[in-house]
Parts: sequence; structure tokens; C-alpha cells
Amino acid sequence: MVRFGYLLPTRGIVLTSESTSTLTAKTRADVLEMAPLAEALGFESVWVGDSVLAKPRLEPLSTLAAVATRTEAVDLGTAVYLPALRDPVHVAHQTATLDQLSGGRFSFGIGVGIGPDVAAEYGNLGVPYEERGPRTDELLEVLTSLWAGESVTHDGRFYELEDASIGFGPAREPPIYVPSAAFDPDEGFPAPIRDRMATHGDGWLPIGLSPETYASGLASVREFVADAGRDPDAVDPALYLDVVIGEPDRAIQEAREFYDRYYPSWDTLTDEEVRSHGVFGPPSRVAAAIEDYEAAGAETVVVRFTATDQRAQLRRFADLAPVD
Repeated sequence: MVRFGYLLPTRGIVLTSESTSTLTAKTRADVLEMAPLAEALGFESVWVGDSVLAKPRLEPLSTLAAVATRTEAVDLGTAVYLPALRDPVHVAHQTATLDQLSGGRFSFGIGVGIGPDVAAEYGNLGVPYEERGPRTDELLEVLTSLWAGESVTHDGRFYELEDASIGFGPAREPPIYVPSAAFDPDEGFPAPIRDRMATHGDGWLPIGLSPETYASGLASVREFVADAGRDPDAVDPALYLDVVIGEPDRAIQEAREFYDRYYPSWDTLTDEEVRSHGVFGPPSRVAAAIEDYEAAGAETVVVRFTATDQRAQLRRFADLAPVD
């Protein structure tokens, strides 16, 4: 049976708040109160996105630390975090702290980001955009060594450490989820994603794939994880899925308005372009799509509701999905 996760609207509340006091109220109502509601409704995980400058939102790791105090057992994940924007020692320290505070509930979805706004973000933070992939890979090497409690000496292309230790590790080593966007199944995965998944991936977290492409992609993931000498069955086949539940035309319009706010550099999407980004429509359509992804091999579905009323969408989804 599929496990469901819920993406907390840490960017949406920023975009829809006209004042600091409004944002404060929405932080409590739509983040700190929504996480335990999702847990009570049977969701097994809650997730947050990341951006420092490109797509303003609440900082992810401190947000999850606050959520950890409001929940009991639900897993806490990043979907996804951009570690190359930070120093690896700070990342190790913060993530180990978060995992300790949550009692071993943290899952680390990591990525590199793409697009002109992300390039500007890297530039403003003093990190060359074109180096973000190899920096991420080297950072993961350093990070996992620091998590293991080792005293780390590292002389790499991007990072140098001498006898460095954060002094403690996470309660459990957080599983690392590697994202991917749409790709041509005939050409396969881009090499950096394939290599990152083979070396570090404990979960695969794609977005924007049809069930058919998901199935072929998952077969490839399992193949190159096995080729790397790791157990392919230990990898969590996850999926990041945009959803709006409602009357078909209204659901499409809600999603379009969300994308217009969320991605201002995009042109306004046609109905067909909106449909290509997720599942939007009545409960029966959403339930059928989830069944198709489950048949394709997905075992964890992280849902982002591309709509304003998060509470209503969460309850509608819980009614249609077997999340108990």
C-alpha cells in the first residue's frame, strides 16, 4: 500500500501574506497546525521545500525542528534541499541536530536546482552555478562522514577540512532522496543524477513523470543501484505529485493561479500544460491516478496541493486515499 506525505506550504504562505503579522498567523495555522493534522489523518510524512533567495519561503531545517515538537511519529523530509548553497559542516551539524530532536525521523531530499532565478541565487551566495552538481556530490561525501562521527580530514576540489568533527551524529543516518524531473526514457537519466543515485540514493523522488515513464525510470534506478553493489530493493520508490481535488475546470484554474504565483518567470499555462504537471479534478480522477502510480511501483507519494485552501485539500485527499 502506498505511503502518503504532505508538502507543507512554506512558500505559499509567504506569497499570500501581505504583512508580517499575516505571515506569523499563517505560519502557525498552515504549517505548525497542519503538520499534526496531516499526522492525525494518517499521512506518514510531512515535507518542506528549500530556497534562500530564488523562491522565498521559511527556512526548511528550522521549520522541521519546530514541526518535530508538534508531532509524534510522522517522518520529516526536505523536498528538496539545496546543500551546495551551504557549508558542509553546517549542513551536517543542522541535520544531525534535527534528527536528534525528532528522534530519528528526518529524511534528506537533496537537489541542485535549475533556472535563471536559481543561478542568481547561487551567484548571490558566492557559489558558481555551474559547479552546483559536483559540489553537491563532494558535500555528500563529507556530510556522511561527519554523520558517522568520524574526525574528518578532507582535501577536495571544493572543500578542505582538517580533523573536523561535529561531536555527535544523528539518531539514525537520515535516508537521502535524490530527485529527478521529466526525462526522455529512451535516453535515460542524466549521468550526474544516475551517479548520485547509485552512490548515495536511499530513495528516488521524481516529479512530472507519467506512470509509464515512472515505471521505466524505476527499473533503471534499480539496475544502476544494483550495479553499484547496493540493494535495489532498499531504495524507496517515491513520487512528488501536484494535486488539486475539485470540479475539473475549477481545479485546473486553481492550479494555473498557483503556478502563476509560484513561478512568475513561466508563461501562463494552457489547460493541457497544467495537466502535464500533476493531477487535477474530482476525487475519482485523483484516486485513479494514484492507483496507476502504485501499479508503476511508487511506494511513497509526496503530495503538493497547488491550491490556496490547504486544509480543505488535505481533508479531501484523506477521504479518497487509504492513508489510515
